[in-house]
Amino acid sequence: MHSRLLGWFVALALITGSAAATVQGAALTQATPAANQEARSQWNYPIGRRGRPFGDGFWVRHGFAVENTWFNPGYWHTGEDWYALKGDTAGANVYAVSDGTVVYAGANYPGRVVIVEHAEALFSMYGHLDPRLAVKVGQRVAAGEQLGTVLKRGDKIPNHLHFELRTFLTTRIVNGSRPRYGFRCGRNCPPGPGYWPIRAPELPTALGWLNPTHVIAGKAAGTAQSRSATAIGHVVVATEPVNATVTVRQAPATNAAAVRGKRRLQLQAGQKFPVLAVHVGATAPSGTSAEAYEVWYKLQVAPGNAGWVQAAVPGTQETGRDGRGSSVRFNFLPAAGQP
Repeated sequence: MHSRLLGWFVALALITGSAAATVQGAALTQATPAANQEARSQWNYPIGRRGRPFGDGFWVRHGFAVENTWFNPGYWHTGEDWYALKGDTAGANVYAVSDGTVVYAGANYPGRVVIVEHAEALFSMYGHLDPRLAVKVGQRVAAGEQLGTVLKRGDKIPNHLHFELRTFLTTRIVNGSRPRYGFRCGRNCPPGPGYWPIRAPELPTALGWLNPTHVIAGKAAGTAQSRSATAIGHVVVATEPVNATVTVRQAPATNAAAVRGKRRLQLQAGQKFPVLAVHVGATAPSGTSAEAYEVWYKLQVAPGNAGWVQAAVPGTQETGRDGRGSSVRFNFLPAAGQP
């Protein structure tokens, strides 16, 4: 098992601090009123096509803290693997998820790795990039600025972006001075291993890795609480939503009652809705399957009619050995700031 991991791919791993491991459950983030949007950080998904919302046309084939049985059985994935829904992912644009400074650009696992340091001691890592990068170490980048494109690999592994969010560049027992496990990356190796053994005494979240989608969705909405009915922004229906219709619910949960008078919402690609609030799961969840993903939007679906809809939908296109799903697709994406 170790020989496969050592010989192949040392995906990328930017982790989040140990304090994240104590976070349990989910946090409800109310959107900030439009008048206070300047206090909100700009965050976006890491991949996209020009002229479309970030993340549109892509899915997370292997999610955070799931087992990838056909590549590395026995290991938790420390990031997200983003694939095109149709066609080849190679050549897709890769974007900085927020403002920051490039602190690493190198490696060959295959492809280049770019690491960006953001405020609040957060690092984003982008792996399997084409060698022709658009940035260099020390460069300041803005949210949505292109870093490069996805590599056309030339081996048996499908082309994809490996993306991580974490609280460290290097940390002692993972990719620092004394790595606990013999990953190919070795000592003082910023990209990191990309996986963590299931047999390890702790989950990846205990070491600083975070659920990237939860971090981005939460920060894009802002953290201020508001009882205002003013929309904080808009979401757009994905070009290829998971469902043709969705249930509009009274609370952000699949078992919550439907909203009276608007139980089902027909999804039309590109349609925009005002967002009143956002609910995301914990940034360091204890779950180890796609079922741990929670992203819900409270939408104004009609005048005087609002309710919650599920944006990130867990799937079973890929599963761990226990049969639980490891994939995630999106019905709704943030509409602001498309590349």
